[in-house]
Amino acid sequence: MLNREAIIGMLIGFSGACNSGKTTLANALAEELRRRGYKVELVGEVVRVVFKEFQSKYGFKDLRELRESRYHFQFQFEVLKTQIERENSALIRAEIVLSDRTVYDNLFYTIFWNSMDWRTLREYVSLFKSLGNRRYDIIFFCKPLRNNSKDGFRDYDLNYVEIQDLVIRLFIERENVIDVPEADLNERLKFCLRNLEQII
Repeated sequence: MLNREAIIGMLIGFSGACNSGKTTLANALAEELRRRGYKVELVGEVVRVVFKEFQSKYGFKDLRELRESRYHFQFQFEVLKTQIERENSALIRAEIVLSDRTVYDNLFYTIFWNSMDWRTLREYVSLFKSLGNRRYDIIFFCKPLRNNSKDGFRDYDLNYVEIQDLVIRLFIERENVIDVPEADLNERLKFCLRNLEQII
């Protein structure tokens, strides 16, 4: 059983390349922890929310088109700000906050799709640095799954899964990282629960 006093305000991130089962696992863990009586908030993948705003405003048909536009850094900047705001807000209300993706995932996509807008990049770096000692209590790093199923949103990202996996893993080295094995959902869920019980 988890130590309730030790987990108040705990921030747990799910990181890794696209198609690694982060969202499914985060949802399953949230459901199980709620079933056990914990007050849990799940911060969904913020990029989808912000994309809808940019799509409505500028008419982008998909994420790839937005990334290749002059609005890319502005978009990533908004994703980062929104994620920080949502995580901070959730930490006020919940004992455990699960975040589908981390600020490090955002950092990867910002650099990978760098369109050389240095002014916006400086603003982004300044915001990222301002996180200071902000840490995730745990980051569950999920390896890409082999089925490579498309979700209609990040389909193009499947072309460079290996790069995502390598670079994001390097970015999160300073954190308390637990590598989640490739397995079915039930086994992954048990794995995460076992590790939470050992750490707390």
